[in-house]
Amino acid sequence: MNNTDIDAFYNGRRGYARIDTTESISLKIVFSSENPALLGKMVNGAALDVSANGLRISLNQAVKLDSVLDIWVTDKALSRKYFLTGNVRWCLESGKPGDFQIGLILRERSDTVTDLRSWRETFK
Repeated sequence: MNNTDIDAFYNGRRGYARIDTTESISLKIVFSSENPALLGKMVNGAALDVSANGLRISLNQAVKLDSVLDIWVTDKALSRKYFLTGNVRWCLESGKPGDFQIGLILRERSDTVTDLRSWRETFK
């Protein structure tokens, strides 16, 4: 699948206004229900776009659908760090081998405090 196909797939399912970006981000996988091998792993990537309710991220590895990820997202442009929980809604390999894009929908957690409220204020 090439980048045009990914954009068409993604844009057809978009539910919220997104802000295009090419900011570098660091994700620390604090918990992953479907990917226990990722536990504690730092993953570098790029946020391709963000919204108050989600992110589209470019990574160098696939992540299983429906995975629940607890992540630290460092927004280097704002010098701000957010602890967030999200569900992987889709994962597609881009036109480059080993390059994947994932769609992450953010959500609240009942058993821990996240920075979702602050994130939503920043990106609304």
